[in-house]
Amino acid sequence: MTERTKVSKIRQSPKLPAQTRRDQLLHAAQVLFIKNGYRGTSTEAIARWAGLTKGALYFHFKSKEDILCKLLKRAADQFAAAFEPASDKSLSPGDVLALLRKIDHCRNMPKTRHSLDLRAEVLKLPRVKAHVNKVVRRAIDVVAARLDPEYGRDKKHRRELAILIFSLYDGLTMRKSMSPNLVDLDRQIKLFGSLLDRPRGARKVKRQAGVKLHD
Repeated sequence: MTERTKVSKIRQSPKLPAQTRRDQLLHAAQVLFIKNGYRGTSTEAIARWAGLTKGALYFHFKSKEDILCKLLKRAADQFAAAFEPASDKSLSPGDVLALLRKIDHCRNMPKTRHSLDLRAEVLKLPRVKAHVNKVVRRAIDVVAARLDPEYGRDKKHRRELAILIFSLYDGLTMRKSMSPNLVDLDRQIKLFGSLLDRPRGARKVKRQAGVKLHD
């Protein structure tokens, strides 16, 4: 075997499953989108960061926008999966807020949430904006399905409460990105949870006492 043949073999990348290649590219894209922004990240940079060629990237994905949509879909799938352990439980609004915080922390999402430039950039893309709205609706439905019936007279009402919880959490994370020394997410989530939650059976007790509740 010649020295040239040895070098050639060393330089060949190992044959990996297609899904592994896609995961490499998705991870590279996520890191670079957060670091440089969506528009500031080229497909060539993504491929290079993943240790692949630009041609390999286009073999697995149609475009940079396609990569972003796949990242959003994966995030939605992970979010739904994170609620599965609680599928047999009825959650209070405070439980949901705490779980949202835990999911973000485990998936290292704060960097993405705090990147205001990235948010503004991606929402200018019609296809991505539609996909984001689809992901958000799905997340809201998951939460609404897990909320304790004590917190709403019907599914529609619990869905409205789920929207309120998401808006509250998004508002806190947005403020955290703008004023990091002002917001303590853990403390304020606990506070809001205590304000939103009420003891089990409180509605029933009040109705028995003749107190009208405004749902």
